Amino acid sequence: MDHSQDPCPWVILKDVGIAYCMGGIGGAIWYGVKSLRSSPVGERRIGAVTAIKAQAPLLAGHFGAFTAMFSSNYAMRGTRKKDDPYNASKTEWVVSLVGT
Repeated sequence: MDHSQDPCPWVILKDVGIAYCMGGIGGAIWYGVKSLRSSPVGERRIGAVTAIKAQAPLLAGHFGAFTAMFSSNYAMRGTRKKDDPYNASKTEWVVSLVGT
């Protein structure tokens, strides 16, 4: 049995933290390049910094929240004491209900 995927809160927190970091780094790159291209010529750097400070944390939070919802697979596995395909389908059902 793979113990790196135990249904404990630390695995869920680790996954949410990794997703938050990925969203923050990816958002900084995305919004930095996007605002560099769309800002006026004399204010490109300040426009990029402003866009990164405003938008990258939002994207990071969205990544973290989605991962927290999707990590309910671990909770489902711990509750049912089984690892079968029904856990994934029930998790997707919960994510679609909560996420919309």
